[in-house]
Amino acid sequence: MVADAATLCETSSTIANAFQYGIYGIAVWDEDFDLIAANRQYADLHKIPSTLMKPGTNLLSIMYNLKTRGVLSAESDPDELMEVIQSTLLETGQLTSYIRLSDETILQISAEVMENGNTVAYMRNATRDKMLTKKAREAEKKAEAYSDAIAKFPLTTSKTSSAGYPQEIDEITRSVASLSEVDWCVVWMRSRVLNEAAAASAYQRATGKHIKIENLVLPDLGAYLAVLETSRVIAIDDLDKHAYGQAHGNRAPLDDYAYASIDTPFHRNGRVMGVLSCIDTKGARSWSATDKMFAMSAATHIGNLISTRTQSDLRELPAGEVNTSRQAAE
Repeated sequence: MVADAATLCETSSTIANAFQYGIYGIAVWDEDFDLIAANRQYADLHKIPSTLMKPGTNLLSIMYNLKTRGVLSAESDPDELMEVIQSTLLETGQLTSYIRLSDETILQISAEVMENGNTVAYMRNATRDKMLTKKAREAEKKAEAYSDAIAKFPLTTSKTSSAGYPQEIDEITRSVASLSEVDWCVVWMRSRVLNEAAAASAYQRATGKHIKIENLVLPDLGAYLAVLETSRVIAIDDLDKHAYGQAHGNRAPLDDYAYASIDTPFHRNGRVMGVLSCIDTKGARSWSATDKMFAMSAATHIGNLISTRTQSDLRELPAGEVNTSRQAAE
């Protein structure tokens, strides 16, 4: 009997410790939602003063106290919250809800009506859960916007710019800069001059315009294009994986003033003919896989546009010139 009593005492002590020091806030309310008991965590999570956490205090009066003190967010209405709690528990006997505090803390409350009519409520901090969920929704929304943009990318050319490049490239650079939220989106073309890159299109998001920029002549451009021959996409942070990056301080020659950039090549006949550069000049950022895939898809469309234009130019030449061109190529 003594041993049984000791065991019972230890068990009661364990339950009491769990009630007072567990990770969840726990409260028990009677049928009128007057407080029967609550642990310290419930008061701490809900930012309820200890003077209110006394048996007999009504839940509605606690919520009004939180509202008056600015703990509850501005859009929260105590009467509406109380009505939802009571009606839901009356209909289903269970409740899971979220409360947003004014400091952006989000609390998850799970409540259940017991056989004796009392309500047991469990509370935990769910801020991180909601943050992750919000990030997931934002990522999904961004991916959908990327997909819609890719579906609208032009596949054929109709007009050329004064520089001889398809005007449809301007549409792609504008879309990439806007959706990726980068400062610049530039299409660099390999020039006939050794180590020279010419800008086929350069869109500046701050001005919302395509800007004409000068050609670049860079001694290390050929070496960088060789790296891109074997890479589908390179961000500044990826350069340390290549001997080129180690030799050049992880700086991409086309993006020398960038804090963050993505370069992705486009090809013709298996050879890099140009690079699409997405550039942020104001601060560093992390590129998601979705960002990189969007840039790669845009570069592929640009390559197709330029290849299409080249084939069209060949078809427009007299037969003798076509044959001469083919012989020169061979």
